[in-house]
Amino acid sequence: MELSSKTVLVVGAARPPGIGRATAVRLARAGARLVLADAITPAGRDTAGTGRADDAALRAVADEVSAISGRPVPVFGVDPTDPVSVAELVTSAVAELGRLDACCNLVGATGTGLGDGPLAEVDPLAWRRGLDWNLTTAWLIARACVPALTSAGGGAIVTLSSYAGLTPVEGAGVVGVARAAVNHLTAVLARELGPLGIRCNTVCPLGVAAGDPRFPNPGLAKLAEREGISLDEWLARTIPLGRGQSADEVAAAVEFLVSDAASFVSGVNLPVAGGAAA
Repeated sequence: MELSSKTVLVVGAARPPGIGRATAVRLARAGARLVLADAITPAGRDTAGTGRADDAALRAVADEVSAISGRPVPVFGVDPTDPVSVAELVTSAVAELGRLDACCNLVGATGTGLGDGPLAEVDPLAWRRGLDWNLTTAWLIARACVPALTSAGGGAIVTLSSYAGLTPVEGAGVVGVARAAVNHLTAVLARELGPLGIRCNTVCPLGVAAGDPRFPNPGLAKLAEREGISLDEWLARTIPLGRGQSADEVAAAVEFLVSDAASFVSGVNLPVAGGAAA
């Protein structure tokens, strides 16, 4: 991909399971100018099941991307569930980049406190948190980017969804419900924003394997555990290609949707699922 003319905001750049980092690396290698953001928590504090990354992890991704691009990469903390914080992030990104051509919204979260497990057993507070992190964030970030993308003459919004939003997955909990709504949200936004030249799509991965110890995927392990089998067995049984996917394989789909190669692709929820039927 050739993206040297693109300016891109990547939100969720450092959180597990590493899709944001892989996306930032791919976009930088293709020449895009980037601003990176994530919901961060102080270094050393446990981030498991929070949807957050620590500040050191975000800066490490920025350093890696800067080494590729040869230029400084601005980073910002954001609360993606807060409309004021999201609006301030987009304003800061435009100030750094001069314009905004695309936003990759790779935010999301799973965990017991965010509505994992059988739906009839989910705590109401966890339900609300899960919807906030996996649905409301998608709307807030897309909404905040519209003026900047319109000023640039159009652009792309790529949102992380999930295979669990395309087909029922027992035990996935709130994330499946929320991501199904994200897919619908994206389809409607594509219709509403198309006249402004803004393309809206999602990527729907099934199972990013925990091959990199920096980016574990405890949600997958729990699904396998509930069935009494190993994660490798679960992946081999669920995915026709017989394995989990890397974060980079998801990032490749994001890169395509950002690029001009996808100039007539909008309103699509793209499965990145190794042949698993949706």
